[in-house]
Amino acid sequence: MKHESSGTATGQVTRERRDLVFVLCMGRSGSTLLRFLLDAHPELACPPETSLPALCGQLAVVWSLIEGAPLAAERGAAPPRVPGAAVAGIRRMLDEMTGSYLARRGKRLFCDKSLGSARVADLLTQIYPAARFLCLYRHPMDVIRSGLDACPWGLNGYGFDQYIVGSPGNAVLALARYWLDNATMIHAVEQAHPGRCHRVRYEDLVADPEAVMQEVYAFIGAAPAPGVAGACFTGERERFGPADHKIWATSQVSGDSVGRGESVPAGLIAPPVTAAINELAAELGYLPVDTDWGTPGRAADPRVPDTIRGVAVPSGGGPAPGSQALEESLRSRLEAAGGRFPGQWQACAAEKFLLVSRTSTGGSETQWLVDVAARTITIDNEADDDETGDGTDDDDVTWSILGSPQAWEAVLSGELNLHAALRHNDLRYCPAGTDSPVASQTRIAMLADLLGPGAWAQADAARPDTAAVS
Repeated sequence: MKHESSGTATGQVTRERRDLVFVLCMGRSGSTLLRFLLDAHPELACPPETSLPALCGQLAVVWSLIEGAPLAAERGAAPPRVPGAAVAGIRRMLDEMTGSYLARRGKRLFCDKSLGSARVADLLTQIYPAARFLCLYRHPMDVIRSGLDACPWGLNGYGFDQYIVGSPGNAVLALARYWLDNATMIHAVEQAHPGRCHRVRYEDLVADPEAVMQEVYAFIGAAPAPGVAGACFTGERERFGPADHKIWATSQVSGDSVGRGESVPAGLIAPPVTAAINELAAELGYLPVDTDWGTPGRAADPRVPDTIRGVAVPSGGGPAPGSQALEESLRSRLEAAGGRFPGQWQACAAEKFLLVSRTSTGGSETQWLVDVAARTITIDNEADDDETGDGTDDDDVTWSILGSPQAWEAVLSGELNLHAALRHNDLRYCPAGTDSPVASQTRIAMLADLLGPGAWAQADAARPDTAAVS
């Protein structure tokens, strides 16, 4: 990405420039990690969220009102053009505050990481003509999953509140709208001020923090800082102020959360919102949220392969850890089901289905093709009629059920209820085509009988007419 020049021919900022650097971000996008990596640089200071941009907007409204200048059409929004005296006054106040902080920290350049800063980006360029913006993105489904994890008792904080009001009872849709609105605003700043902006994707950042941050440092005019990925997790980072609660128990940059959004049920997002998300996601180099989302064989990395530095992690990248033990347990349970099992479930037992164990990150995946009628379980690469290249014939598979090795182990050991696992999306039911509630419930009941067995299946087996089936 090309950048505007600001005092040098290369686009790097001169060391004397005191204009601020603003991180344009949304909640659950990795902004606290980026703050740590900025603040760990010997020249840069990036405190917890100050809400300075929002303060600038409020001051601009008040000052413009007093001066009789035109206000924005939307109440509370920054005026389209702030009087010169107001701009100078706001700048003096901010310089005094940030200058004092820089002096105390022994740093040169102030970086601000506050949620919602993109809303007042135009105002910030009036106050700081040489301001630079770091535009941070993360795949929408990973943001949604992170938001759900951060707010298990109901969406609040991070700017989520207004969205759940508009989507009561559907937190997934609320967070999808949250991502779309915020990513759209950030992207609009990129389009309006391309030379001031540098794009950072969370997935790139955790995959290669040293390389990504060296590019960031060069863009904002700071010297290289090798080893910053390790140095950022020290006691020097300020703990007071809004931040990701998990980072205080973190000791290294990790990509373990990349791709965890595949467990989010995409069907809960309204089609118009999905379409708008996919249009913007494509421009950011992300894979779309489509009908195949969360199904077996998907790419483990949510980025478009051509946009990934280095080697992309393929789908099905090796057997899932613990798959051998799971397979042995499945085989023994199917064999122990005996001849009554096909008769008990009749039409469902005639269907072939996939049980899939897939790690939440890294793409490791093991598929077992289950043929109840033949009482066989076949590992994907041993399947006889492979037309898809993934070890199975799409025409043979009626449905599949996907979960992590840990979820499968908990279900098979009786620690996790199968239906609870499905309801919490620890396991995901994926029909091959159109489905009906009756068909899906019957298939899950059969699976519960196979894995549990289910309590109702045990009761039925004890009846004389049922027990006589062989």
